[in-house]
Amino acid sequence: MWRTKQVIDPDGVLAPRIVLDRDPQAHLRGLKTIPKVEPIADPCIECGFCEPTCPSRDLTATPRQRIVLLRELTRQPHGSAVESGLLYAYGHDAVDTCAGDSTCALDCPVGIDTGALMREFRHRRHSPREERVAALAARNFKAVEASARLAVAAADKIGDRLLERVTGLARRAVRPDLVPQWLPQIPGAATATLPRTERVGASAVYYPACVNRIFGEPEGFRGPSLLQALVAVSERAGRPVWIPDDVSGTCCATIWHSKGYVEGNAVMANRIVEAAWGWTAGGRLPLVADASSCTLGIGHEVVPYLTDDNRELHRELKVVDSVVWAAEELLPRLTILRTARSAVLHPTCSMRHLGDEAELLAVASACAEEVVVPDDAGCCGFAGDRGMLHPELTASATAREAAEVCSRPYEAHLSANRMCEVGLERGTGRRYYSVILELERATRPGPEYLRRS
Repeated sequence: MWRTKQVIDPDGVLAPRIVLDRDPQAHLRGLKTIPKVEPIADPCIECGFCEPTCPSRDLTATPRQRIVLLRELTRQPHGSAVESGLLYAYGHDAVDTCAGDSTCALDCPVGIDTGALMREFRHRRHSPREERVAALAARNFKAVEASARLAVAAADKIGDRLLERVTGLARRAVRPDLVPQWLPQIPGAATATLPRTERVGASAVYYPACVNRIFGEPEGFRGPSLLQALVAVSERAGRPVWIPDDVSGTCCATIWHSKGYVEGNAVMANRIVEAAWGWTAGGRLPLVADASSCTLGIGHEVVPYLTDDNRELHRELKVVDSVVWAAEELLPRLTILRTARSAVLHPTCSMRHLGDEAELLAVASACAEEVVVPDDAGCCGFAGDRGMLHPELTASATAREAAEVCSRPYEAHLSANRMCEVGLERGTGRRYYSVILELERATRPGPEYLRRS
């Protein structure tokens, strides 16, 4: 073979050292090194199974690429041009545009949660002062919540164009990852008054997520609020719920969790578990949360941040998503009086973690003659307020799903998380709302009034 090659290719320009190589160590040359970078990422074999589920896969980086770039950083000489360039790009392309939804861990063969790693990197960025401010916000969240609701109400009167200009200037002056951009799809303010409910005879404790206590329904939506709808439909099914008077100022802690504020996360995680334990009479009643991310937060994500005593209290809690509550406790006891012709669903990433996508489909199927889950449905990338910090993330994450949704008309566009619904509205131009609202409409006694615009 060598003699033939020397006749045909005496100068060795064709595929040098590919098939024929005189180096006795050729089998060891060019092997890829896998340096240790972070314990959570070190088991990665770079297979890429995580990539199809990542919201930023068409925008910046995938989980696999985030880990590969970390490894490449460790290979580079300190102070080199390549290291400097990678460090400069990594902040935005890896850390800032990670939705932190952690669905990558569900598809990873070894369960690597790259979202958790990016949240840890966000934490490392924070100065001690920033951590203290975040913790202060957690301790005074009742005032923060009221202020946010007032700000949203004021925004309705100011106008979208002026707010977009003001927030755009502020983002350039401060930092895009700190100042949210105002979006026209942001809904108006929710009413500060909670629906009247009774503790005596309640079948469950209803915990309205802070996002639903701050933001109302989509513009043009006619009908009850989500809080009113869940109370009404539970009463209708003979399974009344009770909203505690002191829910204001509490939160599932996801706000701090997603941004990597450890101290604030711990403050709110312990507060909500202590409050929930009291509301539910030590876990005797289920705690029904009306946002899937809130259900995931209280049910699972708060646990590492709890004190030992509160971890024991948490074990006694039964946290139930409102969609599961509706599918298992309400639907069998309700009479469907009217249905939509068609509905398209957006299962949220939190629902995938919780494993309750089937319940969303069950409730929607009771309310509509035809129900469609888009083949490309995935995390919308809005991730609380990340879609306001980096609107390009939501635009990219929803592009494929939006193309499928917009290919035909639907009478109803349903999901189970307010900010995800905002993200889908931004991506598709169509108004999404909670499946609980559609269930209330479908079972409401008496003549129906027009509610959609």
